[in-house]
Amino acid sequence: MNRSVEDTLRAVVDALERRALADRTEALPALRSVRALLANDEAEIAVDYLVNTLNAFRLALRQDEYGCLVTAAGRLDQADTVTDLDPRLLRPASEGR
Repeated sequence: MNRSVEDTLRAVVDALERRALADRTEALPALRSVRALLANDEAEIAVDYLVNTLNAFRLALRQDEYGCLVTAAGRLDQADTVTDLDPRLLRPASEGR
């Protein structure tokens, strides 16, 4: 596994967890599952699970985070997975915490 890909995905999950915690959403266990997949060297599955989690819990994703996700997914040959993300969940980089 490319450590920078894992770190990039972990940074996106960190930001999502901070917002989910502040908003008290039920998405926290699902985001922790993404982190567990990354810890177990399952980054490809983590990308898919993360996109499904975003869609299922209607979690907003800032444009900069989306860019990181697309880059990481591309390095894992999982770029097609990111196309499943609902575009209505994307927010400007300046929005959010």
